[in-house]
Amino acid sequence: MIRIIRYAFACMLLIVPTLGWSYENITVEDEAQDCYSMAMIGMDSVINSRMGVPAEHALPLSLKLGAVDVSESAYDKNLLIVMLSAYLWDNSPHSYALKVFYNCAVTNRQLQSASVAITH
Repeated sequence: MIRIIRYAFACMLLIVPTLGWSYENITVEDEAQDCYSMAMIGMDSVINSRMGVPAEHALPLSLKLGAVDVSESAYDKNLLIVMLSAYLWDNSPHSYALKVFYNCAVTNRQLQSASVAITH
C-alpha cells in the first residue's frame, strides 16, 4: 500500500509542473482568446447538459456586462446560441469545443488574415 502511495505521489510531482506551464502559454491575441473562451463555455455547457443542469440556468450567464434590464437585447446572442446549442449536441464535449472554436475563427477577419499570412 505504501508503495502505491509513493508511486502516485511521484506521478503527481511529474504532472503538476506541466499543468502550470500550459496555462502560461495561452495566446494573448484578443480575437483568439475570444474564440478560445467561447469554445470552453461551449464545452462546459455540453457537460452541464449531460449532468442535468436545466438550460434555463444558462440564460443569466449570457447577459451582457452592465445590462440593467433583462430584455432580449441584454443577451449576448452568439454566447447564448453556443450555450443552448450545446444542450442538443450528441457527440463529445471536446468535439463541440472544436466546432465552436473553428466557427468562431472562420467568422473572425483578424484570425483569417493571420492564417493567410502564416500559410503564404
